[in-house]
Amino acid sequence: MLFADNGRRLASPSMRVFSNSPSDYYRINQQVNDFQLILERIKKNNLISINVDPLDFENRSIMLKNKIQNNESFKNIINGVHIPFVYQGLNKNEDLGGDLEDYLLPAIQKSFKEKHPKSNFKATLQGNSVLINNLRIASNSRYEKFIEISNLNAVVGWYFPQALQEFDIDSQRLQMTELPHTDEFVVCLSGAKDIGAAIVGSPDILISTDFYTPILCMSSYVHNDPRLVLLLKAYGPHLEFWCMSQMLTKNVTQVSEQWSGGLTIYESIK
Repeated sequence: MLFADNGRRLASPSMRVFSNSPSDYYRINQQVNDFQLILERIKKNNLISINVDPLDFENRSIMLKNKIQNNESFKNIINGVHIPFVYQGLNKNEDLGGDLEDYLLPAIQKSFKEKHPKSNFKATLQGNSVLINNLRIASNSRYEKFIEISNLNAVVGWYFPQALQEFDIDSQRLQMTELPHTDEFVVCLSGAKDIGAAIVGSPDILISTDFYTPILCMSSYVHNDPRLVLLLKAYGPHLEFWCMSQMLTKNVTQVSEQWSGGLTIYESIK
């Protein structure tokens, strides 16, 4: 078993988690997906250009979901929150920091503000941190494959934002070494491009008047300063991006019931 009945990744002894029995205090409600509206938002914000219609997007998403449910290793992940998206690597800026700062964050801001015109989106770089020329892909995250495939063809996928809730950042990355590969679909640790597409399409993910939502970690991205991590979080009705320290003390990193890493399962649209 790789995933519990609630869709969270089961931690092995080598992984550091806040609790082996996770709380649902920080949670995201599973939305009813409006595939037409999700696709419209993603197209409007230039995250895909190929001619995919809403019915095709919905059918591809459902077929991929069925493949996941029929896979013995991954079937339980569907019991957790899952957000559909499509994405195409249209921005040819190969620098991850520049891509995030100049392309993805503005797209998130635009989509969020259109849905919540009275709320704010803010990006905060703690201290003197810089994104441009300072980000790389975490080893074993399998995110290079996501970039490679999405640069060749658009991808359709499901983002599982709470699959790694309560895992510290290192354990979010470490657990990837234990996930099997499959010919049916591709799995990666979630990063800025897929999370960005998911939130552009579904800008309400972190906004709730009923409960507190988790902090979403872009854990496949590594800052050149290893103390820093990339996060998205709600602050009341507002949405914020942070590049901030994960250090609790000089030698101890954050492990929190609120911090959540994601897994992304996707396939190419050919």
